[in-house]
Amino acid sequence: MANAGMVVAVDAADFGPAGDGPLAGVEFQRRIEQAAARAGGGGFRAPGQRLGDFLADRASTSIADSSYRPGVVPGALAEVFPSFVVTALREGLRRMGGQMPRFLHPQASLIAAETRTSAPVRFLRDADSLMSPDCPGLYPVGEGAGYAGGIVSAALDGLRVAERMIARG
Repeated sequence: MANAGMVVAVDAADFGPAGDGPLAGVEFQRRIEQAAARAGGGGFRAPGQRLGDFLADRASTSIADSSYRPGVVPGALAEVFPSFVVTALREGLRRMGGQMPRFLHPQASLIAAETRTSAPVRFLRDADSLMSPDCPGLYPVGEGAGYAGGIVSAALDGLRVAERMIARG
């Protein structure tokens, strides 16, 4: 068993009916999370699908045991994600399988949905000072501020802002 994730790039143009407002990314995530809740049947159960079924575009009728509590329900992840996400996941998995043939085990479980690799909003900051333009002395930094997508990039963003603060005196 492994706890790993697959990430698909999503741009504002992908938000569809969520529009282009400041919280459009949040609404996009909400739609996916609500679809996952429906597919899981309630009770915070997560929808899951065997890798072989996902790649063959057929619903799973069973799913392997998982450490996720309160549980996983077999189904079809295509009911959870927008079609462009499903297509990107399938293409990415097939590409990985071409490079690492043993990676794609047909009985492996895919469980949905994690929708937050980084903040769905970005706090503005001045390009030169890296300070908030509306709140002098506030430095929006890292993942929560929308400037990173994980631990390493958040640390690097923090280092960059710290160096800018030191240079300002």
